[in-house]
Amino acid sequence: MLRYLPAFKTTKILFLTFIFLIACSSLSYAITNTQDLNDVGVDEKLGEAIPLDLTFTNEEGKPVKLGDFFEEDKPVILTLVYYECPRLCTFILNGVLDAVNGLSSLSLGKDFKIVSVSFNPDESYQLAAKKASNYYKGLENSHFPKGNWHFLTGDEENIGKLTQAVGFKYKKDGEEFAHPSTIIILTPKGEISRYLYGVQYEPKDLKLALLEASNGEIGSSRILNKVLLFCYHFDPVGKKYALQALNVVKAGGVVTLLSLVGLLTYFWKKEKKESQ
Repeated sequence: MLRYLPAFKTTKILFLTFIFLIACSSLSYAITNTQDLNDVGVDEKLGEAIPLDLTFTNEEGKPVKLGDFFEEDKPVILTLVYYECPRLCTFILNGVLDAVNGLSSLSLGKDFKIVSVSFNPDESYQLAAKKASNYYKGLENSHFPKGNWHFLTGDEENIGKLTQAVGFKYKKDGEEFAHPSTIIILTPKGEISRYLYGVQYEPKDLKLALLEASNGEIGSSRILNKVLLFCYHFDPVGKKYALQALNVVKAGGVVTLLSLVGLLTYFWKKEKKESQ
């Protein structure tokens, strides 16, 4: 049939066929790669402690221990990324930045800290310093002080021990890494409290995760924190915090009962005063 078509159309058909064959070949290769990446993901280790004696290098080139970031008894947001990541890691860090800037009642530094660790042992502290500078600029227009978001690099041994402790599984793929997208909320004692997945994090979810990690002991209102933790519960399926209907009903019943007691007390006092 091709000999009946104009030369231009024949060339076009052959070209499209060639592109289709290349696409099929690439698709097969991608599927094979996906099958080879079964070891990439997260094994949640809720309640387990990370090794606080691990040593890394901060963005100033100084050696630090993980335990240094828990001396002020505050929860920590841990992000495992690599700074030259062309796609996912930047989205994760941007998502953390947006969520932190969206917090209204918790303050970076005062109530919590952020620690970002590169899992690429070939990255330098100078690279971490550039990344830190970019994200400090993102905090300039907010009410959060600089210096409480730390960017660390380390050697293969310390990186391996940390990623294994939190169940973070990744794999080198050429010049890049295949890795999951998650941030990890740690208690003031360095225990794993919650994993939040994706590249965008609702300020409400981040706030509740931090309150949960600190048992409500951060922020300006401890009473309100306890109420929020009572009414909201983490949904392991949806990976978000959701209202607990039964607890809300219980809380409403308590409020109604207290209001009724208060009203009856008021009338009783009023009646007693009028009878005197």
